[in-house]
Amino acid sequence: MRDDHEHSQDIFITDGSEESKEAWIIEEHEQLFGQHNGSICVHETAEFTLALGAHHSGSLTFRPGSVGRILGKHSGSLHVAPTARVEVLGDQSGSVHIESGALLQVEPGGKLAGSLYVAGQIENRGVRGGTVHLAGGNIHDLDSGAIKEPTLRNGMSFYEW
Repeated sequence: MRDDHEHSQDIFITDGSEESKEAWIIEEHEQLFGQHNGSICVHETAEFTLALGAHHSGSLTFRPGSVGRILGKHSGSLHVAPTARVEVLGDQSGSVHIESGALLQVEPGGKLAGSLYVAGQIENRGVRGGTVHLAGGNIHDLDSGAIKEPTLRNGMSFYEW
């Protein structure tokens, strides 16, 4: 545990048995090339890259001053703290929380699929789709940046990717 925040344990239930797992804490520069299930927390001044072809299922948190690149597929919540910067060139599927002073850049070929809470900045040159709550932040759809509109079928709204 750090003085400024805590890491809760992930709980996995398989065949009726419960297993607790510690979060993966990044304190320097690390990359994920395979698959990881569970929370990842990238600490101040650290860097994390989710490599092309890699898959992470679970929450991904970038603390102040950290840097991230999502080239592969992330399925889960993404939290970007003040002064943190994250680039998405792959697939981000899940809720996204961008704090004031944080920057999320979706590059060409990148996908942002899920609800957005934006107090910081999003620069979109890829595609994004999902509900948006602006909380003093901005979303800039730049160059070829696109917004995926939901499909309405039988009174239900959903996104087809």
